[in-house]
Amino acid sequence: MISQLAGNGRLLLTINDAGEWNDLFYPYPGQFQHLREMRLGLYDVDRSSFAWLRPGHGFELEVPPSGVGSFPTTVWRGPGLTLSAEEVVHPSHDLVLRILRLRSDERRRLRLFSYQSFKIAESLYQETAYVDPSTASLVHYKRGFYFEFFGDPAFDAAVCGEHTLKGLQGSYVDAEDGSLDGRAISHGAADSVLQWNLDLAPRTEATIRILLAVGRGGPAVHRLRDEVRARGAGRLEAEAKAYWQAWAARHLPERPDGLGEAAERLGRESVLVLKLSSASTGSIIASPDTRSLAVGGDTYNYCWWRDGSYISEAMDDCRLRELANRYFRFARACQSPDGSFVHRCFPDGEVGSTWHPPPFLQIDQTASILSAAWHHVERGADPDTLLELWPMVESAANFLTRFRDPATGLPLPSFDLWEERWGTHVYSAAAVVHGLESGARVAQVLGKETSPWRSAADELRASVLSRMWDPGLSRFVRSLEPRDERIDASVLLALDLGLLEPTDPRYRTVVETTERRLWSNGVGGLARYEGDEYYGRENPWIVCTIWLAATHLALGNRSRCRELLDWVVAHATRTGLLPEQVDAGTGEPKSATPLVWSHAAFLELVARYRRTSGAP
Repeated sequence: MISQLAGNGRLLLTINDAGEWNDLFYPYPGQFQHLREMRLGLYDVDRSSFAWLRPGHGFELEVPPSGVGSFPTTVWRGPGLTLSAEEVVHPSHDLVLRILRLRSDERRRLRLFSYQSFKIAESLYQETAYVDPSTASLVHYKRGFYFEFFGDPAFDAAVCGEHTLKGLQGSYVDAEDGSLDGRAISHGAADSVLQWNLDLAPRTEATIRILLAVGRGGPAVHRLRDEVRARGAGRLEAEAKAYWQAWAARHLPERPDGLGEAAERLGRESVLVLKLSSASTGSIIASPDTRSLAVGGDTYNYCWWRDGSYISEAMDDCRLRELANRYFRFARACQSPDGSFVHRCFPDGEVGSTWHPPPFLQIDQTASILSAAWHHVERGADPDTLLELWPMVESAANFLTRFRDPATGLPLPSFDLWEERWGTHVYSAAAVVHGLESGARVAQVLGKETSPWRSAADELRASVLSRMWDPGLSRFVRSLEPRDERIDASVLLALDLGLLEPTDPRYRTVVETTERRLWSNGVGGLARYEGDEYYGRENPWIVCTIWLAATHLALGNRSRCRELLDWVVAHATRTGLLPEQVDAGTGEPKSATPLVWSHAAFLELVARYRRTSGAP
């Protein structure tokens, strides 16, 4: 499972809970994942003993909290020896610095090994790895993607080999006798090992920097390698750290009153997750987690317009306005000619994979773009930005106005926000109401005509309240066409979008009914809907629990809101990452971790909590 992240909007590096590099995305977060495996090993020359720095190999692992302004760090402790690895990505160069510090209680002669294998462009084979003695570097490349390793100090030996085919395990085996004897070049399923020889004085720290330059084409990465050497790796490390510390000082949220230090730490980590999940293109991926490949054959490494829009709102509230600006430019470039937004897109803007038949729609996603655009205006977007966004807003609002059943005024059927069921859903309808109202507000700021969208929103709201509220059940039905009466937590998000005023008695009834039926009596937290079986039976979801907290806050139940926020904080990982859901039996993270929407929802709710008045 992912435990730490580092990146710069082009590179995204994830580190797993064993302290190893897990994913390496380039040229955008979420596209492409190039790494197969990377591990560190130590050979004690005097004891003739070797160990990979992995659980069960004689080392204890510690992952200190990092957070914004510090850097992902892993510490391995063995008998009389400590090795720490700090992972730093340079903000303006596509350069990863892996800073290793070793300290021994006694004089030790060691050999440090770094093993790496890739699946460049997300496929094995057809790769080349070679050692260049003239530049003291090692390169992996395929189809224009180049990955060049070098060191400060330079490595003492390097070999290339193969894995997977012909019965070969991998060139890491070559390191396990403490001596590298392989080739200087390999191709196909290529891998490699680097070696440094160390003579550690007692209680004296030795530092080795493993540097990785990434780029499109050999000349680009070679120039970056030469620049690092000319200026000094330490100088590039200092630059990167200074930038990230300055960035943190500007963007750290204030501690929320009454929520404590743990909530503050989670808020800081959440801001960083938003930053690192945003690409230079403006795309915002749902999660960098790739584990779902083994379960469902696909990942969360896409930009969903619903997730992206809610995340962009949190960005606006965290002084990440430029990232929100980029997101809207990306959305405008990806909008369909009819004004709608299809299911999801790759980070480069191409249409993503889908299990929906044409026209690939979840209608609330198009509506979410409009709601986020108005939020962007409210948070101070520049008028020039509004003019740039206006064609997108106008086209989307016109589409939503047309995409309705003339007999009922409700939206035509599409897939729900859980992406599972076809129909006319209460949350989707509420999102369209809010989207049209938001579009009309943007239009009003620019002096444009607003009445068609306001009229459509009024008609739609009236139809939802008359057709989707069941007096006999004293609640909203989940959907029509087909009718589905199951209780669904997304109705809480519909309330939060203004479907009902908190003073309306139906508001409290919906909140109480939803909480009573969907609350997990074992570990706490709110499930998505009755009978949910995605990764378990009615697992509680982070965003659903936050929606419940938001509705309690709107009702004036500030203490219950705080309890629910405390539950969210308690179910972050030890490194401050929020999952999509937690296991209803054990409380352990399930599914995508981190889910960026979970972090955005937490930040948004904390901001609201701070703005409210009254006793805690």
